[in-house]
Amino acid sequence: MPVEPRLTNELFTADLEVRLRSAEASLLLRRFRSARASSAAATIAMLDRDVMKQYGQNLVVIEPAEEGEFAFLYAGNQVPDDAGTPLGAKTTAAIGKDVAGFYRLGCREAALAQDAVCVNHLSGPDARVHRWECLFLPITDAEGRPIIVALCMPREFKHEFFRAILDAMPHGAYVAAPVRDAQNEIVDARIIAANARGIEISGQPGPQALQGLSITAAWADGTALGPWDRHLAVLRSGKPQSFDYHHSGDAGSRWYQMHAAPMRDGLLISVVDITDKQRDFLELVHQRKMLMDEMEQRRGLEQELWALAHLDPLTALPNRRAFRDAAMLKLAEAQTAHRPCAMVTIDIDHFKRVNDAHGHSAGDTVLRRVADIIKALLRPNTDIAARMGGEEFTILLPDTDAESAMAFAEKLRRRVEQTVVAAGEQEIRATISLGIAMNRKTSNLDDLINRADRALYTAKRSGRNKVATEIDVQAGPKGSTEAA
Repeated sequence: MPVEPRLTNELFTADLEVRLRSAEASLLLRRFRSARASSAAATIAMLDRDVMKQYGQNLVVIEPAEEGEFAFLYAGNQVPDDAGTPLGAKTTAAIGKDVAGFYRLGCREAALAQDAVCVNHLSGPDARVHRWECLFLPITDAEGRPIIVALCMPREFKHEFFRAILDAMPHGAYVAAPVRDAQNEIVDARIIAANARGIEISGQPGPQALQGLSITAAWADGTALGPWDRHLAVLRSGKPQSFDYHHSGDAGSRWYQMHAAPMRDGLLISVVDITDKQRDFLELVHQRKMLMDEMEQRRGLEQELWALAHLDPLTALPNRRAFRDAAMLKLAEAQTAHRPCAMVTIDIDHFKRVNDAHGHSAGDTVLRRVADIIKALLRPNTDIAARMGGEEFTILLPDTDAESAMAFAEKLRRRVEQTVVAAGEQEIRATISLGIAMNRKTSNLDDLINRADRALYTAKRSGRNKVATEIDVQAGPKGSTEAA
């Protein structure tokens, strides 16, 4: 795509009295109007000694030349020429394209209108003046030949333009020069320029108070050197850095995002106030933490509710309901796969005597100790144990044949028998009786538990602290059972 030419000239032909910005152009326009009012045309005589003394440095006298070009009869040393060379004795064909186009436009339009016109001219990037206001006036010389007088006044200097750009920036900008010690080491830097936002961020009353101020003094918060160590690293290494900085000062606590870049022998620092953004972020972090805490509390409550619904509060073993739900699934899986499954029921011997002799607190301790022994012998994610109520416990052993079930029960009985529970100054040695029943093709959970209970009663009738099976029930002694 072709590049669009930049807009370098803006032409005004009407309402010049209102649109002119420089006082000098307004005064010369009034002289021109006055001369036109007193005669048919303004003449070179209007450029008297007073006018030349006041405007001579910014005046250009031009006459038409061949092939649409114009020749400079006179040019003050302040008139626009981007090349920086005198315009006198030259033509528009011999100067820079942009400047020549500007003079051609003004002269042509003034000659065509036979009246004053104004051209706002945008200089090239290297010119000292950023924008010119040029008033073109058609007059006649002493012999009555048409000429053009142009008054070219700087409307805006380049440094003013760049200052306006810097001051319009939403973040602060500082230029700092290094301070060196006797060994030529950089020990500090002093601010030599700042934009309006930078002055505001610094808290200084104006540019005079900020200029010459040490960066260490400008940014240190009284407890540390603040970001000075980062700026120092940039000055020494010549590599730019970006970082966040938390500043605590008399005006309060603020967060800034800083970018430090080497510039010639000094440093260019840009500062963006991110306090609101940082506070929003910290608020989000706080809200997230509160949400996580609330979720954790909910998980804790859910776990508590689950424990109340599924666990025995004294022993932390599954309760009767939870055991039945899990055991029915395990039993169904065993019967479907034709795998053996053993049910073990347990009763603490003479538990009523323990409560009567030592108190219910001691009885609770015995229950917990027996439950701990049961838990220690279970296979994880396979065996299921529960406290069915009072001093009764039940264990389901999937994938366990009768011989293995008998070995498990005997091991459990011996562990309990060897355990001593302290009750004040006395010792309690509890024992348990156990009954074992194996699953059958047609047996359900209640049937399996009942058969294991009958074996348990046989063990108790046989003297307690024993393990009995269904075979023992069939061959066991007859008679009334003794109280637990």
